[in-house]
Amino acid sequence: MRMFRVLMLLILHMNAHCMYLNWTSHDRPNIVMLMSDAFDGRLTFSPGNKVVQLPYINYMREMGAVFLNSYTNSPICCPSRAAMWSGQFVHLTQAWNNYKCLDPNATTWMNHLGKSGYHTHSMGKLDYTSGHHSVSNRVEAWTRDVPFLLRQEGRPVTDLVGDTSTKRVMTKDWNITDAAVQWIRHTAVSLAQPFALYVGLNLPHPYHTDSLGPTAGGSTFRTSPYWLNKVSYDQVSVPKWLRVEDMHPVDYYSTFTKNCSGHFTEEEIRNIRAFYYAMCAETDSMLGEVIDSLRDTGLLSRTVVLFTSDHGDLAMEHRQFYKMSMFEGSSHVPLLIMGPGVKTGFEISLPVSLVDIYPTVLDLAGVPQPGGLSGHSLIPLVSGVSAQSAEPHPGWVLSEYHGCNANASTYMLRIGEWKYITYADGLTVLPQLFNLSKDESELRNVASHFPDVCQDLDKLLRTVVDYPSVSQAVHRYNKQQFLEWKQNLGDRYSQIIANLRWHIDWQKDAKSNERVIEEWLLGLD
Repeated sequence: MRMFRVLMLLILHMNAHCMYLNWTSHDRPNIVMLMSDAFDGRLTFSPGNKVVQLPYINYMREMGAVFLNSYTNSPICCPSRAAMWSGQFVHLTQAWNNYKCLDPNATTWMNHLGKSGYHTHSMGKLDYTSGHHSVSNRVEAWTRDVPFLLRQEGRPVTDLVGDTSTKRVMTKDWNITDAAVQWIRHTAVSLAQPFALYVGLNLPHPYHTDSLGPTAGGSTFRTSPYWLNKVSYDQVSVPKWLRVEDMHPVDYYSTFTKNCSGHFTEEEIRNIRAFYYAMCAETDSMLGEVIDSLRDTGLLSRTVVLFTSDHGDLAMEHRQFYKMSMFEGSSHVPLLIMGPGVKTGFEISLPVSLVDIYPTVLDLAGVPQPGGLSGHSLIPLVSGVSAQSAEPHPGWVLSEYHGCNANASTYMLRIGEWKYITYADGLTVLPQLFNLSKDESELRNVASHFPDVCQDLDKLLRTVVDYPSVSQAVHRYNKQQFLEWKQNLGDRYSQIIANLRWHIDWQKDAKSNERVIEEWLLGLD
């Protein structure tokens, strides 16, 4: 009898919750989420999207809601995805780099949906658990505050393949898209219960640069004439750069380690950006295949669709490519939602972040919120009605970074017109402050002009995270992990460390580089 009462209370709670969006527990929406990799969120709204044709992203804007200020919680693949899947900030998951993220048994929002009666299915790039990515990637993260400068990435280049009929450049992603479409057409359409489908893509992440060998990262922007024709080349801008001597020291470290400190012609820069936009167009087409399959099967009207990315790509803004930065090109991600209960043609300017997806999805499904989440439901913002989770969004977002290509732990607080970035313990490295309403390009650090603003934002940041303590914990972790790795290699250490991604610079003075690391290790806490 007691079990029956508990069950009835749960059903009543779920019915009451779903009624906020005019759903019952028997008519909950399907949920489809497509997550790309390295997609600049500014391309999803005007004027950013005028440079490239993105018909399905524009369709989602017209039929649903677009967030104009959505951010990653960490501008690198695995920690970002760990935050999205767990609903927790990076300092809580302790996802310090691409190697250290969530435990494979961690509870995700997909797990909650499965337990609440959803048929769940995930395919493609997940990339949120520990133990993945290259040895070079993790060693570069562990040694990021060793006082040497070594190029860790290949110089960004472009690669044109195929011809004007070549649509399928990224074959692996197209295979994933095909599998998702087949699953929708043959499995989802016949399900008796609602379903939740996650599709993870690798585009528009740059491709592996084969010419640099097996340890190389992704510095090749590859596309075909078919997709390049979707780009308005005359709209492709050549971003302004600060003089090297005027760059923030952490930004300069990133520029150098990303192999972008040398000379680039305007044509090279414009081509890299155009190829990147073409890769975004190919991603949009994959999104379109999923949307079309939902429409063709009659499922679209009963399905909430979300499109987002783990981070963006700087595409030569600030003399950098890739991510690992709090600049907009790297940290600003797309977030579009359409489906039953979502306002159409709606734009939300409030800053939000990927940790908000967890409570949002649970609200969509009428699933009670677990405790300890860092995010807030976006349902009140996209529907105009209250949600069961009740607590309103605070209007600020936190992003943090502790991995390679940046030589200090980095924390970003975005609220209103301000972006505040602080580093390490908040004292040893000067902060940055940008007024995004007046300086969209983030070329004017006004921290010294607005000390009171910095003080207020730093105070707010410290209520969210004790960042000096977190930075110190990461520092200790990095040294301990490197020392264990070094000891396990034994006599092979010198050879292996000399042949990682930084091998060209390392081998110019291998003994000196080893000595600098030994001095760094002597300070092990």
